[in-house]
Amino acid sequence: MVFTLAATTLMVGCSEDAMDSVNKNTNEPLTADAKFMVADLATATAVSVAGGDFNTYAAVAIEHEGGVFNQLYNAERRSGEWTASSTFNNAWNATYANLNSALKVVEKTEDDAEGSDAGNAGIRGIAKVYVVYNTAILTDLFGDIPYTEAFKGSDLMTPKIDKQEDIYKSIMETLDEAIADLKSTSDAGLGRYDFIYGGKTANWLKFAYGLKARLLLHTIFRASNKNAVYQQIVECCNNSFESPDEQAAYNTYDANNWNPTFDLQYSRDYFGVSESMCKKLIERNDPRISRILFLPYDAHITPESEDFNPVPNGTPEQAQWYYNYDCYSLAQTASTYLLSYHEVQFIKAEALARLGQEDAAKTCVRNALVAAFANTEASLKSALDNTDNTGFWFDEESGDINTPLTEGDAENYFNNTIAPLTGTDLLKEIMVQKYIAFYGANGESTEAYNDVRRLKAMGENFIELANPNNATRFPLRYGYGNSDTTANPNVKAAFGTGQYVYTEPVWWAGGSR
Repeated sequence: MVFTLAATTLMVGCSEDAMDSVNKNTNEPLTADAKFMVADLATATAVSVAGGDFNTYAAVAIEHEGGVFNQLYNAERRSGEWTASSTFNNAWNATYANLNSALKVVEKTEDDAEGSDAGNAGIRGIAKVYVVYNTAILTDLFGDIPYTEAFKGSDLMTPKIDKQEDIYKSIMETLDEAIADLKSTSDAGLGRYDFIYGGKTANWLKFAYGLKARLLLHTIFRASNKNAVYQQIVECCNNSFESPDEQAAYNTYDANNWNPTFDLQYSRDYFGVSESMCKKLIERNDPRISRILFLPYDAHITPESEDFNPVPNGTPEQAQWYYNYDCYSLAQTASTYLLSYHEVQFIKAEALARLGQEDAAKTCVRNALVAAFANTEASLKSALDNTDNTGFWFDEESGDINTPLTEGDAENYFNNTIAPLTGTDLLKEIMVQKYIAFYGANGESTEAYNDVRRLKAMGENFIELANPNNATRFPLRYGYGNSDTTANPNVKAAFGTGQYVYTEPVWWAGGSR
């Protein structure tokens, strides 16, 4: 991806001064204050990167949802979508655009920069977190990508592809720089232009530490001293969120600005509730299963209902408004998480369990489950609160929908499901519970997809998937966007026919690129 500024000039007897201004679009200035760029970064990252196409396809790949129509039906059946360069082109371009903007904010806030933003370490630290976040998602999903030469404009139109291993080294260094910047100031001066934290660098610092824990965990298969890395992960988590109030949540959705998962489902009706997900919940007697199920834009149901009809993984009919929905796809204003409190707690739980500290790991799981249960209730409330906008209604008597799950319900579930376990059984259930917690409208399916691939590299089939097409066509990565497969010969050669997505894991999952 190359970002250039193109201009044309009309040579018709103008004065020099007129020529200087003829091509200026006052509605699209060439520069902007950092605060405006940070505001745009929050929205673009949440809507187009964390909660957009990347996450939607991940949800189908790892059976959070079942694809039942058009592109997502094809993705469910593994027929074409995963190997087409057009599938992720919009998200590919959007993420590179975010990365370009974040890098420009870093430049504007360097100590030796010019302008009013020069030397603002708080904004610089926030921008570096956005650099790392967007870059990590790109390389996690696509593997080797254009990076070091990707932002040179017309000076270099065909950037090379960098190795994922090298990209990870670079972004971990950038993240450490962000942490240093954020430690140096208490307020970035962004106020309402920071849609995540209002410019409070203490919260951004906690986000940065949690993000570092996530990325360290991604690369654990490649670590030479895994226990040392697990200990580092625990320390990062200790410096991260202390409650859900501190998580990195984009929550500015309303009746006119929709959560992207809801937006897709409401406008296209592309997916339904996954059968294998339902089975995992039913097998565990998980009370969330009796809260989340609905007929399409219609009544609330339970698994015991004669209308219970989840999507059979890998073998659905192509049919809209036929399979059950979950409340998440109806949650018009559910937050998009760049990083949640329950994720940090699950990361810490896994690391502690692998270090043999099982009691401490269970405490983290308990914390995560309380937050995850509350998150389910928040999504359900969002769905029910927005019935007037969707034409959706519900039967108040069905499944006792007006009795929300409580912290006590989460505690009871923990005591029955997690507390008795030890050893590999405990570790497996930690991963399954994390997978279940990531099921929803909050943009967390991408990270569940990363977990599935990471565990696969480690030989741990903890999260069992049911799609029969996975035997030969589980997507191990995403295919490059066609804006680069057609314009950059380096990307075109790497993409080939696109079939490599089924055969070549990314570097941190055991592959070579």
